[in-house]
Amino acid sequence: MLRGCQKQMIVLQTPESPLFESAFFVLRRDMGEPRQADMQAEANRLVGNETYLRKRPRFAREAALFFAGFLGGVLTCLLIYFLRMR
Repeated sequence: MLRGCQKQMIVLQTPESPLFESAFFVLRRDMGEPRQADMQAEANRLVGNETYLRKRPRFAREAALFFAGFLGGVLTCLLIYFLRMR
């Protein structure tokens, strides 16, 4: 969250990216006055890092929850069926 109105920021336009139009980087106050080349190099390093594009493997967890719910439903139906048979 940005507080105050005096923040230094670098805007990196990425027209060749299919995902992002531009990226905004807010600079730390304790850094002093970084050079433009240093800011551009760091922004390019961060944008070039594609770890944010990797998705977590959620299929196994979702499949396990689905089958646990399915099994619970089947067991509940069988329990009701056998209790009514008595």
